[in-house]
Amino acid sequence: MKTITKQHTACRICGSTNLSKYLDLGEMPLPNNLELTEKLAKEKERFPLQVLFCNNCGLSQLSIVVDPEKLFSYYTYVSGINQGYVLHCRKMAQDLSKRFGLCCSSFHIDIAGNDGTLLIEFQKLLKHQVLNVDPAVNLTAIAREKGIPSITTFWGLPVIYEIGKRADLITATNVFAHLDDLAEFMVACRGMLKDTSVLVIENPYLIDFIDNMEFDTIYFEHITYWSLIPMMRLCSQYHLKVIAAEKQEIHGGSMRYIITREESEYQPSSDLEKICAEEKRRGFDKYESYAGWASKVCSFISNFRKNLLKLKAENKIIIGFAASAKGNTLLNSARIDDHIINCIIDETPEKIGKYYPGVGIPIVNISNIMEIVPDYIIILSWNFKDEIIAKVKALGYKGKFIIPIPTWEII
Repeated sequence: MKTITKQHTACRICGSTNLSKYLDLGEMPLPNNLELTEKLAKEKERFPLQVLFCNNCGLSQLSIVVDPEKLFSYYTYVSGINQGYVLHCRKMAQDLSKRFGLCCSSFHIDIAGNDGTLLIEFQKLLKHQVLNVDPAVNLTAIAREKGIPSITTFWGLPVIYEIGKRADLITATNVFAHLDDLAEFMVACRGMLKDTSVLVIENPYLIDFIDNMEFDTIYFEHITYWSLIPMMRLCSQYHLKVIAAEKQEIHGGSMRYIITREESEYQPSSDLEKICAEEKRRGFDKYESYAGWASKVCSFISNFRKNLLKLKAENKIIIGFAASAKGNTLLNSARIDDHIINCIIDETPEKIGKYYPGVGIPIVNISNIMEIVPDYIIILSWNFKDEIIAKVKALGYKGKFIIPIPTWEII
C-alpha cells in the first residue's frame, strides 16, 4: 500500500539538516478526515505530530509531510461559514484596493481561495477580473456557483502557464503554512507578478502562536509556522522582497506580508527592522525559547483534561462547538472522547452526521443545541468565539461557555 507520509529531514528554506524537535503532541489522526461511524473514527490511522526548529534559519516545521492530495482534494473547511472571516476579507479588499490603485481592469488571483469568499468581497468593490486556484473539487464548485471563475488544481508552474497572463494582485491567505515545496510556489508567484504588482501572504504569526498558547493550530495541514525573519530570507532567495508586515487580529493573531519583485520601485517599510529586532530580542531565532514553551504546552494539556473530567464527574453535560482542525488537535492531545463530550455542533453541511477523527465524537447540526440542553459548550474554534457565543445565545441557550485557548475560561 502506498504510504501517504514522508519524513522531513532538511529545512524547506535553507536546506539545513540541523533540525531540533521542540514539541511532540504524540500520534494524531488527519483532523479533517471525518468518518461515518464512531468505531471508524477511533480507528483512524495516526501519525507523529512533531514540530522541528531549524537552527540555521529559524523556521518551525513539522517532522513529516502528508500527501497534499490526501489533505486538500476534498476539503471540509468552508471559508464563508464564519462571518468574522467575511468581515476580515471585506476590510482587506478595501485596504488593498485603495493602497495599490486596483480598478475594474485589474486582474486578481487568489491562491487556495476556498469557496471564493475573499474574491467576492474584492469584486463587490471593483467588478474586476478574478481567478480562484484551489485543489478542492467541492470548494471550487461552490465558488463557481457564486460566480467566481476557478481552476481546480494546486498552485505551481503548470497552472501559471495555463493562466497565461500576469496579475496585478496575488493573494494567499491561510495557505502558506500548507506548503511543502516553497520553491515552486515562490517561482510561480514571481513569474506572475509585474513590477507594479503585489503578492499578499497572510497566515498565523508565530509569536502570537507562542504567546497565546495556540498549540492547537498545529496539525498536518500546517507544516510550517512563520515569523518575519524566515519569511524575509525566503523571499530574498527568489528575488522577491517584503515591503510590509502588518499584524492582523484574525485567527488568534496573523501577519500580513506584502511582497513584490526585488526590482520593483516599492520601498520596504521601516517597521520591518523593528519587528525583526523584537523577534530576536525575545529569542525567537534560538531553539531554547521554543523548548521552554513546549513544557508549558504539556502542562496546559494536562490541566485542560483535568478540568473537563472534573465537570464530567459532577454529571455536567458538555458539548463542543465547531468540528475544526484545531479542535481535533486539542481533544486528541488531551484524550477527550465521546465519553466526556457528548457531541460537537457544526454548521458545515459536509460535516453533519459524521464523527471526529481519533475521538469518535458525533458531529450534529446547530439546531440540536436546545434538544441536548448542555450545561457547557466548549468553543473549539475559539478564534471566532464572539460570533459563536452570539449565535448560540440567539437560539435561547442559557448555559455556560468554555474558552480553552489561551487559558481555560468559563463565561
